[in-house]
Amino acid sequence: MSSWAQTLSRLDAFSKVDSTHQARTSSGGFLSVVVLFVMAFMVTSELRDFLQYQQTHEFAVDADVQQALQVNFAMTVAMPCPLMRVDVLDASGNRQNLDDGITMQAVSRRRAFTKLSGSHSAGLNGVADMHVHDIFAEAGRLRRVPGVREKGLAKPSSLASIGDLDDAACHIEGSVMVNKVAGLFHITAHGHAYGGAYVPSRMMNFTHHIDELSFGPLYPSLDNPLDNTLHVSDDHVSAFRYFISIVPTTYIDASARHLSTNQYAVNEYYKPHSDLSDLGGKPPGIFLEYSFESVAVTVREHRGSIVAFAVRLCAAISGLFVTVGIAHSLFACFANAVSGRRARVSQGILDSKHATTVHIPATVVER
Repeated sequence: MSSWAQTLSRLDAFSKVDSTHQARTSSGGFLSVVVLFVMAFMVTSELRDFLQYQQTHEFAVDADVQQALQVNFAMTVAMPCPLMRVDVLDASGNRQNLDDGITMQAVSRRRAFTKLSGSHSAGLNGVADMHVHDIFAEAGRLRRVPGVREKGLAKPSSLASIGDLDDAACHIEGSVMVNKVAGLFHITAHGHAYGGAYVPSRMMNFTHHIDELSFGPLYPSLDNPLDNTLHVSDDHVSAFRYFISIVPTTYIDASARHLSTNQYAVNEYYKPHSDLSDLGGKPPGIFLEYSFESVAVTVREHRGSIVAFAVRLCAAISGLFVTVGIAHSLFACFANAVSGRRARVSQGILDSKHATTVHIPATVVER
């Protein structure tokens, strides 16, 4: 052996035990089987954690200076279309009447709300718990065709084809640009709050189903807090108020793709009125009051490092071997101590350590 080899052998921290001095026991074999099963479980668990996406949330002051924002909505109101108007009023004093820029189509109230009766109330709805890659997949889907996008809503028809005015409802849908300031999107009856032919209270019914309400680019497949929610009015004269807080959100997936949208939280307030005098000067209708938070959220999705995965796996396996080896050694020492004590207790007076040898002289008697 060369001098270099001898020097390296003296530095060997992994000394070997000759096979002739190794003893195999049944307890060691049992622990080896247990270690194999535990090791397989740990490897599977670490691999599953490595393959799963991880999400981090970053918060910063919203630095976007855009002045306009797109509002997307689709809902069905249990009133004939000619009796309603849709307006937006913002904090800058700008007011828009949206009757000419959106789609208002007559539907059968009975057929529409019968199909929508399985929808849940707003209090039970929430933002879907989706991973970033799922959000990108849903956002990439094409816009659904009418009748499918409305999630079971009856196909719109003309008011003349409905026949019975009491069975008339209105499906309102569109995307409009509004100023990026706090505002009020509202649906009211003609003659209440604005001019126009006066609509009697007995003809008003603001029961409505919200198919979609989102802010920013339209992604029909993404769920929002008010999507697919049914809101029922108990009186002809009533007001639904929604207080919406909008948070600009950017999603970044593992491939560094960006998706900019807006999340929102909403609180609902509903108050029925027996007659117009209970309104206190406020008109009946559906009011969506929205405001913008000054904080923007960035959600990043990523996978763990392969180096970190290898380090965790090696640490887990080596730690398992060391821990089981120490436990086995302690158990063996304890077992040897107990067995030695039992052997000492069981020894009698003829024990080799305490036995007394009696010498009898040999006497020969001759007769």
